[in-house]
Amino acid sequence: MNRTTSLWRKLTYLAILLAMLIPLFMLGQPSGGKGDPGGQLSVMRHEYNIAESDLGEISPASETMKLASLGMRGVAATLLWNKAHTYKVMHEWDRLKATLNNIALLQPHFDKVWEHQAHNLAYNVSTEFDDYRQRYEMVREGTEFLTRGVRQNTNAPRLVWYTGWFYGQKLGMSDEKVQFRRLFSDDVLLHEALQAENIAVDSFEARGPLGKPDNWLVGRLWLNHGYELVDSGVKIRRQTPLNFYETGPKWRIKHAESIESEGILDARAQNAWQLASDDWLAFGTRSIPTTSPFTIKLNELEELEAQREEKIEEFRLLNEDAFATARQALIDSMPAEILEFWQKPESELTFQQKQLMPSILKGLVPDLTALAKTSDKSVRLDSVNLAAQVKDLNERILKTTGYRTQINYPYWKTLAQAEQEERTVKARRLIYEAEQANDNAELDKAIELYEQAFAVWAEIFDDYPLLTIDDTAEDLFESVRRYMVAIDSQEIPEDFPLATFVTMMGEFGQIDSQTYESVRQETKAAAEKRKRELEQEEKKRQEEAERAEAAGTDETAEGSDDGTPEPEVSKTGDPAADGKSLEPPQNPNNNDTGGEDSSETKDE
Repeated sequence: MNRTTSLWRKLTYLAILLAMLIPLFMLGQPSGGKGDPGGQLSVMRHEYNIAESDLGEISPASETMKLASLGMRGVAATLLWNKAHTYKVMHEWDRLKATLNNIALLQPHFDKVWEHQAHNLAYNVSTEFDDYRQRYEMVREGTEFLTRGVRQNTNAPRLVWYTGWFYGQKLGMSDEKVQFRRLFSDDVLLHEALQAENIAVDSFEARGPLGKPDNWLVGRLWLNHGYELVDSGVKIRRQTPLNFYETGPKWRIKHAESIESEGILDARAQNAWQLASDDWLAFGTRSIPTTSPFTIKLNELEELEAQREEKIEEFRLLNEDAFATARQALIDSMPAEILEFWQKPESELTFQQKQLMPSILKGLVPDLTALAKTSDKSVRLDSVNLAAQVKDLNERILKTTGYRTQINYPYWKTLAQAEQEERTVKARRLIYEAEQANDNAELDKAIELYEQAFAVWAEIFDDYPLLTIDDTAEDLFESVRRYMVAIDSQEIPEDFPLATFVTMMGEFGQIDSQTYESVRQETKAAAEKRKRELEQEEKKRQEEAERAEAAGTDETAEGSDDGTPEPEVSKTGDPAADGKSLEPPQNPNNNDTGGEDSSETKDE
């Protein structure tokens, strides 16, 4: 090989390298501003919101870490994650926090880094301490770590949501929730840091009934910030919209529950439940994206069903004969046991049968699409359009029902409506005071308060059977047990207002609201039947007493005024004609007409 050949080979390699650098330069060219989007990588960074200039503050330390890793950030981050785990096991908390900071510098726009390590600090590391104050400090470290992540990723709704979830769930539902909530309400430094993040902890929206910031309400403000991001056009990633939007209104409910458990059982609790109900209803009117090509509103199920019934009726009027024939065919194909109670009057149906009636009636709607194809030409177009509208409504109803069931929307709606009533707050206050009296060994006072509370709860359960599946039901059952201990009885009284509730809780340990309603309805029907029977028996006894009294009056009317029987009168009208005298019989031993006893005469 001569020098010329070697030179040409080197020149060829150089030309290839230059040719490769040109597309790399074009792809990686930064944005020049003023409408210049830059290269393809710059466009993609802007499109997916991962550009430093778009997502948050540019960290010199982070950029230095990236350069120091020589393009192997993934390898470096993996090694640091492993080190963090080692430091956690060895309880070297300072090194752990330093390592977490380094991971965040290497991967500042990877949401999972912030979420995982904040969870690690608040849930795993905090449990290693015995004192609840130290645990709170670790939880606080976790929340501040998340706040840094939100600051670094201003267009990350999932991270904002997770921060709001953290403030509510960890501080308000852990074993140390009483202490955590108190420490948070007095944590002035944390409140100032939150205000710097535009979380208005000094506003009415964040303050509890005692005038201090409440962790549930502060978490809700974080969540609302996330909702504003999404409403501005930022997409939700790694989370379903349903779960994303339900948490804020749920935190209002949790706040109301928490203050009641802490003894706030007056108008302030009632107001908290009213605000919770408003938030939940607003959530029900929000358009929720679904996996189908349409959005839904959770609170519009009844409206959708009414629209469907209206469209079906319009279709029936256009195709009366065909609709009636197809419907009758469906009726004829019914199973015998369903057909039997379907033909009964509503008053004779059991609760379970009444619950089945809507689904049975829905099954009696013929295939409108098939009927539309064979309908008369004059109404065929309208029939096809109506059938398509009914099909679309069916899909929306199915999706809405599924989403409502997924988060138990009707239960929370009913709970918020019931709890804002004055009688519900009164019932909880009575139970709270009864428990206090019981703890203080004031049994007579406790028994009286228990009985008042049970009577109110019976009315509430009658109007809102769904509340029997609430956590409060278990607490109420425990209160009933303590009441039975107080009255020194192992059996509930016959006239106990919560008899059905206690019987079912004692038998099953947990009540299904529909089963409770069924049993309650059957018990109520049996009680009404027995009441009617007793009324009939009482009426029958009264009638017999009236007849007996009337008979006695007739017999009295047949006798004389002084009680002596009237003389028998002859057919001729002369009493003597029959050989009987109207005069009383004479005493044979006394000629005196006075009829006095002869012995009395001798004594005189």
